[in-house]
Amino acid sequence: MTSPAMRPRELPFSADLMRKLLEETADLPGADYRVLSFYVTAVPLGETVRETAKTVAGTVKITEGTVSKSIGRLVANGWLVPAYRVGGVPFYRAGDRVLELAAVGDQQAEQPLATVSHLPMRGVSDE
Repeated sequence: MTSPAMRPRELPFSADLMRKLLEETADLPGADYRVLSFYVTAVPLGETVRETAKTVAGTVKITEGTVSKSIGRLVANGWLVPAYRVGGVPFYRAGDRVLELAAVGDQQAEQPLATVSHLPMRGVSDE
């Protein structure tokens, strides 16, 4: 476990990120997006979600079997990664694909929208 001083700067969660996730997972079954949405909104991005698949299933109103299959597909595609296991129960966090999309959005947010330069006007003297 890392201390707060060692934790990397948190990536921002935004509506733009959710839209990108929706677009990128459009080819996957609909339950996958619901499960992924749970994982990326439950805790700050990159941290482990300490909820069981049974809890996720109850929250997003789909069966445990469907959640398990969705998690398997999301892990296989890099959207989720296993963080650790307690006994036989696995816990997950957002995968590299999610973090990359969030980082791209964060970099774009830090760029200035525009710069303004004043051009000299003819006939106007500097006073």
